[in-house]
Amino acid sequence: MKKSLLALSVLSLASAPAWAESIQKILVEGNKRIEEQTVRSYLSLYEGAEYSAENSRKAVKSLYATGLFDDVKMTWNEGTLVVEVQENPVINRVVFEGLDELGEEQLKKLVELKERGVYNPGKVQKDVSEILSAYRAAGHFLASVEPQIIRRDQNRVDVIYKIDEGEKTEIRSIRFVGNQDYTDGKLRDVVSTKESAWWRFFGSADSYDPDRMEYDKELLRRFYVKNGYADFKVNSAVAELSRDKEGFFMTFSIHEGKVYTVNDVTIQAADVDVPQDELYKQLTIKSGQNYNGLQIESNVDALIDYLGSHGFAFTDVYPRVKKDFDAGTIDIVFTLRPGPRVYVNRINIKGNDRTRDHVIRRQMRLAEGDAFSTSKLQRSEDRLKYLDYFEEVDVERTPTDYPDKIDLDVNVKEQSTGEFQIAAGVSSYEGFLATADVKEKNFLGKGQNVGLSFALSGRRKNFNLSFTEPYFMDQELSAGFDLFNEVYDYQDQSSYDQATQGGRLRFGFPIDEYSSNLVALTLQKKAIEDVDDDASQFIKDEEGERNMLMISNTYRVDTRDSYIMPTKGYNYSLGVDYAGLGSDVDFIRTDVKGSYHIPFWDKWTFSVGGRAGAIIETGSEIPLFDLYRAGGQTLRGFDLSGIGPRDATTKDALGGQYMLGNNLEVRFPLGKLDESGVKGFVFSDGGIVTEFKNDNPNVVDDQTYRISVGAGIFWRSPLGPLRFEFGFPVVKAEDDETQVFSFSVGSSF
Repeated sequence: MKKSLLALSVLSLASAPAWAESIQKILVEGNKRIEEQTVRSYLSLYEGAEYSAENSRKAVKSLYATGLFDDVKMTWNEGTLVVEVQENPVINRVVFEGLDELGEEQLKKLVELKERGVYNPGKVQKDVSEILSAYRAAGHFLASVEPQIIRRDQNRVDVIYKIDEGEKTEIRSIRFVGNQDYTDGKLRDVVSTKESAWWRFFGSADSYDPDRMEYDKELLRRFYVKNGYADFKVNSAVAELSRDKEGFFMTFSIHEGKVYTVNDVTIQAADVDVPQDELYKQLTIKSGQNYNGLQIESNVDALIDYLGSHGFAFTDVYPRVKKDFDAGTIDIVFTLRPGPRVYVNRINIKGNDRTRDHVIRRQMRLAEGDAFSTSKLQRSEDRLKYLDYFEEVDVERTPTDYPDKIDLDVNVKEQSTGEFQIAAGVSSYEGFLATADVKEKNFLGKGQNVGLSFALSGRRKNFNLSFTEPYFMDQELSAGFDLFNEVYDYQDQSSYDQATQGGRLRFGFPIDEYSSNLVALTLQKKAIEDVDDDASQFIKDEEGERNMLMISNTYRVDTRDSYIMPTKGYNYSLGVDYAGLGSDVDFIRTDVKGSYHIPFWDKWTFSVGGRAGAIIETGSEIPLFDLYRAGGQTLRGFDLSGIGPRDATTKDALGGQYMLGNNLEVRFPLGKLDESGVKGFVFSDGGIVTEFKNDNPNVVDDQTYRISVGAGIFWRSPLGPLRFEFGFPVVKAEDDETQVFSFSVGSSF
């Protein structure tokens, strides 16, 4: 229809005179919603301009290109140009029918046509393509979409997408042809597409997606190149639909080639004013080792980063590989072509509608006038990402008119920084658990952190309010406060409840990029209450309230890549608390703890953790609630407060002045369950808590160092991280309380 109308328009233009005439008047007709001046602005013709058929044809195309008009006609009549338009209708509704697998809100975000927008037939097909792509990614490869247009009054239309989702197309099998050195099973672990199985109900990796197949070809290439197969290639990748049209058979035809070893590695850097031996130190590729193509990429990055940290902002590194097929060796040459040393000219911040500029600038490790450094640039970008204020962070280098200066463009895309969470769960340590949290990490765009939390379980009732200013007085110093009201149930272990009310002032400062120091002043009131009639006399003697004023200092270092399930890095802390200063409690307490995590095989991690603590009287006796306890997550296989000094008669746990413990753990993937976030682990824990009222005959204090071993499963589930553990004491004391099975939310390391 539109093409025929356009043809008529062109024919009418063809009848116009060939000689140039001046446009005396322009009349716009047929427009209802769109202002006449808007139509004129798209014409590129005006009164007084010369009229020609060619100019008119361009004006018609320009009006069609706006997407606002369904039909355009132009007629010329003795100096008057008449522009007659028919507007595209307004979209009244966008409706999706037949939905089950995907939600309406998800699809509305994909399509271009929106309610109250202008209808454009060309966008309908784009929307159909986007909807089909979404279903294909969800495993419904045979889904179909039929668009329908229903015209309403007042030049409005309803756009209806009738969707037949079809059955989910599973992957029946994945086969490989041409592989000699690696089995089909090993290569199935390499590709991201997986064969369908009952446990893959959370993901879509077991559904056919042509884009994923292309990604799998790249994964195969990277796997083989990493292991020395420099001639590897994927000859073909085919997915055949089964006869019942409910599954695919995928086949990868590959050529492995031979394994190469590295013969010689050299660097050509005649124009670089840095020591050659320092450049060679950046290389991890060594002569005699198996060729690893991925190492070349990482070595190029290492050389660029090293030169960037020495002021060379724009450096090109060209790796060249020379293969000797008969000898099975490879020579590698890295050619360096650095630009001049440069300095930072300006830092431009874009995209921060809410977050203030100075909040972003203070995270930068580069300032105007500084010598450029890629390591500082990367650290700046990392620090901005760690804030978790932004959905995207991209710091770009932009050349300037000066050869020795560059601009840094900091592009951010803000995200919601407020959180409201309500959660419920069950733990063998706490029973039923319900929590509610309200947090704002970027209060008023100033980078301040405000939090309000509530927790209720079988063991505790907690209410906490906190505030933190990360840059106190515009310095890299943190300051904040906490208010808390907490009640813990120790009836099963010690026959009493513990109630705590108080507040804390905090002041922290960084030592370097990964370490910090925190000083805190705490004022609190603690009480032992609801003491059981059959409780230990030691506990009855301490029933009641005590006020405490405590000053603390904690030094922390943390380089881990994850808090919940780290795979590399370490953390440790040293804390010293002094309670006294005229309060009811007088003691000095020192705690040291840390962990170290080492990846030692494909997705295997070895973790070792330790802790030690001592609390010394400096005045009155140390109250029960400040003594150390062990068991549960800190010493698996033993119950909460399961070890340590006890009343010889009632067996109530009393706690001790000294504590020592360790954790050893090996985490590993569980085959195909790894893609669902499930890992297995084995562990060995050890620990001791000792010393309560020296040489008191009414106290049992076995100073045996307890040891347990066990295994478990960690699952990063949609409900949060879960741990299921079986622990078995192998060294224990007679009066210890044990617990073989436990499950919890979070991580014990």
